[in-house]
Amino acid sequence: MSSQTPLMNQYLRVKRECPDAILLFRLGDFYEMFYDDAKTASEILGIALTSRDRSKKNPVPLCGVPFHSAEPHISKLLASGKKVAVCEQIGDPKQAKGIVERKVVRVLTPGVVLDSENLEGKSNNFLACVAEEEDGFGLSFSDISTGEFRASFFHSREDLLSELVHIDPKEILVPDQDTDSPWLKSLLGSTPCALVTKVDSWKWEVGRCAEILRDGFSVLTLEATEIEKRPGCVVACGVLFDYLRETQRDFLPRIEFPRYYDTVDYMKIDEWTARNLELRSSADGSVKHSLLGVMDETRSPMGARLLRRFMSYPLLDVEEIKKRQEAAAELLENLSAREDLAEALRHIGDLERLIHRIETPSARPRDLASLRDSSFYIEKLRDAMWDLSSEALASLRERMDDFRDLRDYLEGALVEAPPVFAREGGIIREGFSPELDRLRKIQSDGRRWISELEGRERERTGITNLKIGYNRVFGYYIEVTNSKLSLVPEDYSRRQTLAGSERFISPELKEYEEQILTAAERIAELETSLFERVRVRAAAEAKRIKATAAVAAETDVFCSMGEIASRYGYCRPEFVSNPTVELRDSRHPVVERISLEKGFVPNDVTLDSEADRFMIITGPNMSGKSTLIRQVALISLMAQMGSFVPARAARLGVVDRIFSRVGASDNLTAGRSTFMVEMVETAHILQNATPRSLVILDEIGRGTSTFDGMSIAWAVSEYLYDLGPLTLFATHYHELSNLVDVKPGITNSNVSVKEEGGEILFLRKLLPGATSHSYGIQVARLAGVPPKVLASARKVLFSLEKLKASLSQSMLGGQLLLFDEEADRESEAAYRKEELLAEDLATLDPMNMTPMEALEKLVELSEKAKQSRS
Repeated sequence: MSSQTPLMNQYLRVKRECPDAILLFRLGDFYEMFYDDAKTASEILGIALTSRDRSKKNPVPLCGVPFHSAEPHISKLLASGKKVAVCEQIGDPKQAKGIVERKVVRVLTPGVVLDSENLEGKSNNFLACVAEEEDGFGLSFSDISTGEFRASFFHSREDLLSELVHIDPKEILVPDQDTDSPWLKSLLGSTPCALVTKVDSWKWEVGRCAEILRDGFSVLTLEATEIEKRPGCVVACGVLFDYLRETQRDFLPRIEFPRYYDTVDYMKIDEWTARNLELRSSADGSVKHSLLGVMDETRSPMGARLLRRFMSYPLLDVEEIKKRQEAAAELLENLSAREDLAEALRHIGDLERLIHRIETPSARPRDLASLRDSSFYIEKLRDAMWDLSSEALASLRERMDDFRDLRDYLEGALVEAPPVFAREGGIIREGFSPELDRLRKIQSDGRRWISELEGRERERTGITNLKIGYNRVFGYYIEVTNSKLSLVPEDYSRRQTLAGSERFISPELKEYEEQILTAAERIAELETSLFERVRVRAAAEAKRIKATAAVAAETDVFCSMGEIASRYGYCRPEFVSNPTVELRDSRHPVVERISLEKGFVPNDVTLDSEADRFMIITGPNMSGKSTLIRQVALISLMAQMGSFVPARAARLGVVDRIFSRVGASDNLTAGRSTFMVEMVETAHILQNATPRSLVILDEIGRGTSTFDGMSIAWAVSEYLYDLGPLTLFATHYHELSNLVDVKPGITNSNVSVKEEGGEILFLRKLLPGATSHSYGIQVARLAGVPPKVLASARKVLFSLEKLKASLSQSMLGGQLLLFDEEADRESEAAYRKEELLAEDLATLDPMNMTPMEALEKLVELSEKAKQSRS
């Protein structure tokens, strides 16, 4: 330590306070990074890595960024999963004796970001905390950029993980002693993009956490709150709030008291269903080709975030759903109002995040200007709603506050277009402060006075090329060339000697210099003080502005719902009391937008808990089975969001959960095969589905032997039928169609294809009844499988079809022999007959045959074809 300079000793002391963060150490106009921080940051940021004390044996690695443009660099570091500690100079360098005092003023982490420049506007940036207790898990999460703070409790690990998938936190706090626990391993697998931060185990004591919440929110007791009933929630909320205070320090905005919510009030969507239905992103990570991408026509970041919440928490209360429908219906029908609302919303700033930043010292002049300008468009938004009469929209209009009084104050205080940073000056409007106006006049008149002095001095001295200038080092000066030095008067004092001239100062110039420089310093100080006063005045209206932000967001979502219903031809679904799916000309909301050139084939689907509640759908690959069952699930979800749906007509019953077993994938990192993943998802459905649930299954048992898979599929179908949820089961196990003979509530349907001359045409229409063909070989040919392989496949298929009668025995434990000699001979003979038939067809010359010859040849070929099939 003693070999280090005082500055580096100070750095090392500060670094020990935050060893797990990259330390941005303020030195003048730069944030410097040293040692391993410098190596890591230079690689992430793509900036030069240099060194301090290069002449020494072990120079210190160094890199830095200008403090006034540090935000983009901080954003990159956070995006890479790093924590960033910001160390500022808190003492005045001019008055410091020795090293300027410095301290860490805040620690930025991926889950704790306030500046909107570092945030995605259309989604929340949540920090989450999970606390385990005996009968479940307490969960809390907060977005400090909006002030939201919520908590809930989950009895099962699966429900907790599903909720975390919806929340999509950027950082999760966990106890440092539980890193090997099963629930934490599952959590890490479900949220691989989140930074996991380990918090000292002693901080998870329930009494300590309760005291933190009482102190932090200035309440005497938690007894009147919902979270008090759940110790796990108290711990999760206390640890999270304590972490916010530790990292944000003086920059922590006002956070709302944690609100408890219960997922039983909403339709539940587990993590597998959210992924399989591609709610918020498609399989390739694209938002554009997801349900959210199609539904999001919001104009404000607040509205976009609320739409995500609507999608994550569809309603169960039919009356509340109808209120949303009525709002969307009114905006669908009133194009003029919808356009006016959209135009106003487009110009409203992100009020939630603006006011939270304004509540902290990190606020910028343009934040206040954006708040001022947004008030004007809030007023326009309210005016555009005067003729709207639906209950939801009328209520929103009545609650909309344009905070006109604050706007008037800000208009009087701020210039029209203030600079980005307060230190740049020129923030306060003329007339707001008489003292500031006086100082500015001194400064502006100074230029005219200098020009007049220069003219007078030229005349007094006879030095015609005399110039008055200024630089930072020497201040104001009078410059005289060497050829005129003999004319310099005695009252000039020399300031600087140059190669071809001398610089002087006169008593009169010196006196005015002091006045001007003092004015400049005073202007900077006064503007800083006035800006802070304006910021505090605006922050005092936070409650009003947050309420208006919520109203604007909801208006935006209803406007978006009306827009997509109009643009895409959606209908208003009717809700009935019993579990029902009755769709006419239904479409997949995402696929129909992608298939614009080919067109989308709509389908009717009917399920009824009182009659046909289980539909088995057969058909070849690529026929559209998976799309069909997904669109039914998506339509149910959209309807319970309060949205219109892609169909000509829809009658639906409220479902409590949507389950899906769709797609095949393995999870190698968790040691799970494709089949194991399928079975885990299937088991989850069987254990949690209720008679009011909707289940979609796209094949079961593909990862194991044919008979094992078929047996499991049969047994799962029987179990779900007896349990009673509405179920759509797309399968290639055609034998399952026999279930209709033993289960009266099961129906068979097929997605039709047309076969012509060995070619297949996908009609994509759902028809009654089962099909016995999968057309797998034809699909393989379309995929480019070599003809030799296809020929071999036909031989094997023939053998399988010949032995199909033994299937029922095989399901009871018998062994199916695929390749005995007799079957092989029969398949070879049949294949040879097909080849001869093809050769006969190839030799025909239809253009040179009479109609009678053509008819006779057709009869002959038809007879041969029948014989080859026998």
